[in-house]
Amino acid sequence: MAINEGRYKATEPASSKHPGDWGRAMAKAMAELVNQAAEIDGVGHEELYGENLHLVIKETEDGVEITMTWDPEED
Repeated sequence: MAINEGRYKATEPASSKHPGDWGRAMAKAMAELVNQAAEIDGVGHEELYGENLHLVIKETEDGVEITMTWDPEED
């Protein structure tokens, strides 16, 4: 599986193109990764400690789209 596919993947919009304004979208994406891990594999948020997450930022007309992926088996 390619790194940008990840086992878990979440995408959230941010209505600003300024990085200082992306925190909420990044937090929501990370929370969604944890929700997916819990539902699919019974994995808790503690499993994120020390893990590498892949972040892709795509420009949109009004802001950006934050996509975060996590593949726990990759490390």
